[in-house]
This record gives sequence, C-alpha cells and structure tokens, in this order.
Amino acid sequence: MTTRKRVTVSLPEDVFEAANIEADGNLSAYAAKALMAQAVRDSAARLARWQESRQAELAEFDAMQLDALDDLNGGAAA
Repeated sequence: MTTRKRVTVSLPEDVFEAANIEADGNLSAYAAKALMAQAVRDSAARLARWQESRQAELAEFDAMQLDALDDLNGGAAA
C-alpha cells in the first residue's frame, strides 16, 4: 500500500468546483493524478532541455566517430 501524506492547499473557488465535479467524489485521487501528470510533463521538459544542451557535444562525438571510421578505411570516405 502506498503511504499517504495529508496536505492542505488553497485553490480558487472555480478551480475547486470544477475539479470536485470531475473527481466524482474522490478529490484526493483526482488531485494526485493531476499532480503526477504535471510532474511527468515537467520531467519531460527538463529532459528535452538537457538533450538540446547536448546537441553540440553529440555532433562533435559523431564527427570523431566518422573520422575514426575514415582512418580505418584508409582515408576519407568517397
């Protein structure tokens, strides 16, 4: 069983009402699902930024690999 932690949050009334309607009687489960989905989106965005920051390094690594293959093949590829 998953350990639960009780928290208190303040929401705008319209957000609470909309979530409460959609939650179908289980606002805690609805909030947990929404928070997990947001955490996944945030992690994915962080990963995408990290990957973009590594593009130059990856391109340099690819060039080094191609240079090594060219050397093994007796010179630049024709």
